[in-house]
Amino acid sequence: MTSRERVLTALSGKTPDRIPIMEHVFSLNLMQALMGYKTVLYDGKTQAQLATKLGIDGIWTPINGFCGIEETPHQPNEIYKDEWGVTYKKNGWPIIAQIDTPVKSREDWAHYQLPEVNTPYRFRILRDVKLANTEDLAVVLGILGPFTMASWYIMDFETLSITMYTDPDLVHEINEAVLDWTLQVLRLAAEEGGIDCVQISDDWGGTHSLLISPDDFRTFFMPYFRRLVQGIKDLGLPVIMHNDGRIWDVLDELVDCGIDALHPVERAAGMDLKIVKEKYNGHLVPIGNINNKITMSSPNPEDIKNEVLECIKEAGLNGGYIISTDHSIHDLMPVENVLYLVDLVKKYGKYPLFDE
Repeated sequence: MTSRERVLTALSGKTPDRIPIMEHVFSLNLMQALMGYKTVLYDGKTQAQLATKLGIDGIWTPINGFCGIEETPHQPNEIYKDEWGVTYKKNGWPIIAQIDTPVKSREDWAHYQLPEVNTPYRFRILRDVKLANTEDLAVVLGILGPFTMASWYIMDFETLSITMYTDPDLVHEINEAVLDWTLQVLRLAAEEGGIDCVQISDDWGGTHSLLISPDDFRTFFMPYFRRLVQGIKDLGLPVIMHNDGRIWDVLDELVDCGIDALHPVERAAGMDLKIVKEKYNGHLVPIGNINNKITMSSPNPEDIKNEVLECIKEAGLNGGYIISTDHSIHDLMPVENVLYLVDLVKKYGKYPLFDE
């Protein structure tokens, strides 16, 4: 099987030749070690080549304009605005945290304009990935969901939380406008071609609980998320939801929205891989569950091996599982640990598995 075939087989709930490996590669150290250089911007060519060299099966390919990913280089600590009117302070790579947002009131919203949908750079990363993807890796288009768009791009979290109670209609107006914008972008992306699935990044959970109440999610965000998923399905593409944190309270409803897979099944937040696989078997493919904060930074290779084998045993049997860290590969992980993780999956993740 090619990597693309392997990922799509697993996403359909079936059994590939080996458990696929998918990652968000956010490590300049890994890039330097494997490629011999570091990029200033998150570029598709380097990401495709890095994924190939690392030996993983899928490339996360965000649309240009994705939260905090720079379109032009900035100096450390430089303050700048993006096309959404979000203010950033350059303090990381590739995703940079915002320090201010454009909408604080209904009056701000009345004067606010969403960015142009069809700009020359909107699919620059996607186009570069397609040109450099010589090994038929799965291309995972990255977009944002309604909660993240409202609480990161349009408002900040505090303003959004207050507005849900002081002017709930405004929240719905924002969600409606952003959903329309996102669906337009997706239709254009589908015309570009070369996309195998879409990942909606929409973080609803913290380490111990949801970020807002389950009822508020159901009222303000679930309806728009459901329509977004359906819009992607109408394009004939599988849907992965990236949703950090402890999300048990709404997971049944998210599955009912029609998502095909859940990433990253965060171990540190109490998301039990075995329970997710058993409860939603045939309806949801889990992606992840290797602890990227503790295990992947461990000086002891046995810690990584034990966790990989545990994940394979808990979710790998009969297919329908994709392994990854429970968020991303980052610079606090030793390069040798990342390479060892990939080697372990390729050794122990071949079907039939050791317990089949």
